[in-house]
Amino acid sequence: MRETSADAFPALPAGSPDSFGDPSEDGDLIPSYADLTAPDTADPLTAGASDADGADDDQEGRVGSVDAETADDDAYGRINTPVPTVDGLRGVTADDTPTGIRIGTMILRPTLTQKLVHETDNYGTSSDRRTFSETTLEASLESDWARHKLTVTGEGSYQKNISGTGQEDPDVAIDAVLDLDISELTSAQLSAGYDFSREDRTDPGAVAGATAQAGVHRLSTSAALSRDIGKLRGTGRLDLDRTLYGDAELASGSVISGDDRDNLDYGFTARLGYALSPSLIPFLEAAISRTDFDQEVDSVGHQRSATTYELRAGAEMPVGEKISGEFSLGYLWRDIDDAALASISGLAVDATLTWSPQRGTQLATTLSTTIESSTAAGESGSVAYQLQSQLSRELRHNLDASLTGSALYRDYTGLTPPAPELELGVSGELDWSVNRWLSLIAEAGYEKTTQDGVPDSDSAFLGLGLRLRR
Repeated sequence: MRETSADAFPALPAGSPDSFGDPSEDGDLIPSYADLTAPDTADPLTAGASDADGADDDQEGRVGSVDAETADDDAYGRINTPVPTVDGLRGVTADDTPTGIRIGTMILRPTLTQKLVHETDNYGTSSDRRTFSETTLEASLESDWARHKLTVTGEGSYQKNISGTGQEDPDVAIDAVLDLDISELTSAQLSAGYDFSREDRTDPGAVAGATAQAGVHRLSTSAALSRDIGKLRGTGRLDLDRTLYGDAELASGSVISGDDRDNLDYGFTARLGYALSPSLIPFLEAAISRTDFDQEVDSVGHQRSATTYELRAGAEMPVGEKISGEFSLGYLWRDIDDAALASISGLAVDATLTWSPQRGTQLATTLSTTIESSTAAGESGSVAYQLQSQLSRELRHNLDASLTGSALYRDYTGLTPPAPELELGVSGELDWSVNRWLSLIAEAGYEKTTQDGVPDSDSAFLGLGLRLRR
C-alpha cells in the first residue's frame, strides 16, 4: 500500500473552516481527538438547562424568521406552515363558511336574499315591463346523528311590483328526506314535499289572455327500500303525488276554475343493478303509475285518467367526488281512459352528471323525460325533454360565479296536435362575499320560446341584491 506523507498536502491557514489547528482557536469547527474522548464533567442539571435554553433560542429564531408582512394570517407563527394548493386558490377556512345554528342534534343554516329586479316580457306584439322587489328565504336543517340522516330544505320567494305591469310569481318549496341505515346491506328512504308555483303563459295548460295564471299546489311523498345481495343491488319505491290547480284571472275580473285538472298520481318503481365494479353498476328499471282526476270528465268532455308504463336500461357511475352520475335510455307509454284520445308514447332519455375538472370548478347536468297532460279538446298531451346544465367557478376565495343553460322540448300528441315547442334559456350570477355572513349578488338572464303557428315569446331580467347567511 502506498503511503502518503503529510508534506504532500499544503498547509491551510489557521482559522479557516478546513483548518486542523488548535481547537481553542475561534475558526476551528472540527474537534480534536482529545475533546471527543474527554470525560463529561459538566453538571447534568446545568447542561440540561443550557440545552433547553439553546433550543428555545433556536425556536425563537425560527418563528421570528416568518415574514409577518407576507405570510398568511392563519399560518403566521407556525413552524409547520400549510402546503399551498396546486392551482393557487386559497382553501375554504372556518371563517369562510357559515357555521349555522345548532338546535339539539340538528344544524339550521338559513339564508335571506333581497333583490331589486327589472324584467321585460314580450309575447308577440305585446310587451310588459316591470321593476319589482323579490325576497327569498332559504333554509336547510340537517341532522348530526351517528346513524341515519334527516335533511329538510325549504325555499320561498315573494315578489312585489314597484313599477310597470306584469304577473307576480311567488313560489314555495319544502322537502324532507330521511335516510335509514337498517343494516350494512339494507337501507330505506322516506321523503315528503310540498311546492307552490304559478303557471307561465307558455305552459301547456295556461289560459290565453289571463292576467294571472293559475297557481299549482303539489304534495308528494315516497318510500324506498334498497338491498344488496352480493353484486346485485335491488331497489323498490312507492310514490304518491297530489296536484291541485287554482283559478286563472282574466282582465275582465272573472276567473276560470282549474278544478277539473286536480289529480292524484300513485305508482311503483323497481330497479335491479349489477356491480361490475365499484364505479360501474348497470341496471334495469321498470315503473307503472296511475293518474286519477277528481272529475271523471273534464270541462271539454274528455276522460283524462290514465295508466303510464316506463322501461329503462342504464348505468350508475359512482366514481367519486371528481365525477359521478347515471344515465339511461328507455320507453314511455301512457294509455288514456278516453278512447277518443290517442295514447302518448316516446323515447325516454335521462341522465345526471356532476363533474369537477379542477378544484373550485363544478359542472352539474340533468336530462329528464316526462309525460304532460293537456287541457285542450282533442289533445292527449306531450312528451317533454328537459336539459339543464350549471357551471360554477370560484374566481377568488370570496367571489363565485355561475352560468346556467336550459332547454325544453315538447312533442305533442293528439288528433290535430300543435307543432313542437322549444324553450331556451341562459342565466348567470356573481356572488361576492364581504364576509361569511354577507354577500353582494348580481344576476341576469334571458329566455325564449318558439312554436310554429304561435307568436314567439321572450323575457329578460337583470337584478342586484344582498344575501345574508347564518
